Amino acid sequence: MKIAYIDDFNCITLEAEFIDNPNKSFRSIQLVSNKYIHTLNLFDVIEINQTYYYKFNTDRPIDISDKFFIHWGQSKIPVMIGKVTQTKAFELKFDASNHEYGAIVNKDTTTFTVWSPVAKVVKLNINQQVHTMEKLPDGAHRITLYGNYHLQSYHYDAYINHRWIQVNDPYSKGLTLNSKESVVIDFNKTFLEGFSETIQPDTMQQDAIIYEVHVRDMTMHPNSGVSADKKGKLLGLIEPGTKTHSGETTGFDYITSLGVTHIELLPINDFARVDDIDFEQAYNWGYDPEYFQTIDGSYSTRPADAAYRIKELKQVIKSFHEKGIGVILDVVFNHVYHMPSSVFEKLVPGYYFRYHDDGRVSNGTGVGNDTKTERIMMRKFFIDTIQYFIREFKIDGFRFDLMGTIDIETMQQIKHLVLQDNPNAFLLGEGWDLATALPRELKTTHDNAYLVPEIHFFNDYFRDTLKGNNFNLKDRGYFNGGGKFYERMFNLFIGDKNGLPLNQTVNYVEVHDNHTLFDRINYTSNKSLEDKNKIHQLATVFTILSLGTPFIHAGQEFYRTKHGHGNTYNLSDFINRIDWNRRIKYQQDIERIKRAIDIRNSHGIFRMKNPELVKQRILPIELEHPLIGILLFDIKSEMILLFNPTPLHHIVNLPRLGAFKVILSNVQNEMSVKHFYDLSPFEYVVLKKKL
Repeated sequence: MKIAYIDDFNCITLEAEFIDNPNKSFRSIQLVSNKYIHTLNLFDVIEINQTYYYKFNTDRPIDISDKFFIHWGQSKIPVMIGKVTQTKAFELKFDASNHEYGAIVNKDTTTFTVWSPVAKVVKLNINQQVHTMEKLPDGAHRITLYGNYHLQSYHYDAYINHRWIQVNDPYSKGLTLNSKESVVIDFNKTFLEGFSETIQPDTMQQDAIIYEVHVRDMTMHPNSGVSADKKGKLLGLIEPGTKTHSGETTGFDYITSLGVTHIELLPINDFARVDDIDFEQAYNWGYDPEYFQTIDGSYSTRPADAAYRIKELKQVIKSFHEKGIGVILDVVFNHVYHMPSSVFEKLVPGYYFRYHDDGRVSNGTGVGNDTKTERIMMRKFFIDTIQYFIREFKIDGFRFDLMGTIDIETMQQIKHLVLQDNPNAFLLGEGWDLATALPRELKTTHDNAYLVPEIHFFNDYFRDTLKGNNFNLKDRGYFNGGGKFYERMFNLFIGDKNGLPLNQTVNYVEVHDNHTLFDRINYTSNKSLEDKNKIHQLATVFTILSLGTPFIHAGQEFYRTKHGHGNTYNLSDFINRIDWNRRIKYQQDIERIKRAIDIRNSHGIFRMKNPELVKQRILPIELEHPLIGILLFDIKSEMILLFNPTPLHHIVNLPRLGAFKVILSNVQNEMSVKHFYDLSPFEYVVLKKKL
């Protein structure tokens, strides 16, 4: 079968069999539409795997939204959209970034705007009526209808590549069940009493302590105490007064008692593979994005009500704000769940995604596609998405999945927008250097962190030093390896020579990805459960007190386990849910973690970001290898931190005179010591002396 493509405004490529004398054979070939007849001139022939590509220049620029055929002898060959959408000329010609997209409700009208320069016609299908939209020169299609269409479902019918396609609105703020159609939202009718008066927490970036939460995980356990109709839902996350069978707090009351400053929610926007109604039939973390501006129906108690989903998220944010806790959203801008069926690819084939020079789709993300964030209209979409969440929902920050595949310019524009709205907003992301088709110097990676100084990066060097290489289960770090990497530990604590600037490092030892710390320690240690738990607390407390931003995975404080599994993104609730029975079992250990958080919150020395002052006021203590000792001079106190990753007792001579009080230890209770301290196996201790 022969087929042809528009690869540039003056270039057609015909895919066909071998032709012995192409110049003679193509002498009468023409490009024909209802409006024009173009003369074609062969200028190149390329053979790839015994398929031949014949390239032609046209006598004048092609109207790419028209319906074209190649007339060649008796053949009439359809011409499809090819690489033209990937060209710089296309980008410049169809820059339509000045429009507001989606369904916009005004007082008495509703305006619909969608971008597709390659569509010959776009029709709005709403209320069983079809309206042809006006096509603008920049490729946008627009129509204004009289009336308020709040909660009316709609879709677009677009004529692209010789056929009609049905497609939802990329800018959908609401969706019907399981994303069948877009839904118009009038935000005047998503009013939540008290939300507009809610004050965002003024926690400064340097003071942040982040607690990562998956909405569903927090409440699905039988002993969560959450109402049956709210389990796995946004409203379950904030249900007050929930308790275990034996009376311990769970859920919202538990989270707000920890002392953390922010919760970070794994993706809550619409994602694939979980049914909005029968959500318990499948599990997903949410990294399969389909629609970026709509709340996923599986997290709603009324998923068929698109406006109510919005109110539920507002209620979550309001509840945490009232407790002084900020809300960070995890956003997945680096890929879509399935590129061929995505609204982006349907509306403008080839435009929104990255390709290698040889025509292969870029797959640095490992999930089949990479969004081309550096494209004008892709960048606009993501910036508009961020703007939507900060203005409509008062979101306090964003975590960018696989941020290393996002171009620096896009992240700089996002940073400017967010911090202009809220100077205390917290931005963080994964700065891994992945094999996406973007030059290394343009990627938002660790090496380029200096170009985005207000954005924070997950520090894998910190993580791997504490517990071993993340991708080698049997590798060990300082705490589970008897002091391995001892030489790194003091610098790691003060944020020096650890791969990232002090004011940009996010320190963590556990996150939703890969094995939990508890499971990792089980794989790398044959010690008793008691000793394993002490090792776990050593690593967790070191993470909380180290300079930089501490990041805690929900349940880490009571030894969260996924029963030995690593990548659990689509496994069961049984494996992923928070086990509130462990919260009962390890109450004393939880109190120690809360105490560590309180110590950090109460002493500015742990939150310093000026490297010069840090080196003046935080000093290493020379101890027997591989113990770590750290001396800190706070404004009104001196503190000593000791960490013992060995199964041996050690007598530590204190470097300062006077009585020190034990304010935190996983072995000792509160007591005073002078001159020396008897450091037990796998013990951490914080000693404090008032000045």
